[in-house]
Amino acid sequence: MTPTVPVRERPLGKVRVASEVVATIAAMGALATPGVAAMCEPSGMPVPRLVRGQHGHRGVRLEMIGSSAIKVELFIAITPQASLTELAGELQQRVARDLHKMLGLEVVEINLHVIEMEGE
Repeated sequence: MTPTVPVRERPLGKVRVASEVVATIAAMGALATPGVAAMCEPSGMPVPRLVRGQHGHRGVRLEMIGSSAIKVELFIAITPQASLTELAGELQQRVARDLHKMLGLEVVEINLHVIEMEGE
């Protein structure tokens, strides 16, 4: 007979996730959405491609609500052929799903700020 490992009813410790990690997950979801060309700084400057991969938190603002809910602000550049109504819905759903799946966060709001259009 195989010995069983006792299941703990209490966690062994706490898990804390840096806000940069949360923002990176949101930025990765945004960048994976068709029609999103780049993340932008709130001032309107696009995040350079080299920086974008290493610092996905640029172009993302977060506000924690309690201990397990979050509000997200995304600053993006879109492609000229993007349909903003379709892009917005898909982007918001993707980012909310990713944050919930990876971190268990309830996303209460995702606001999009279209800062520029690629090719301007």
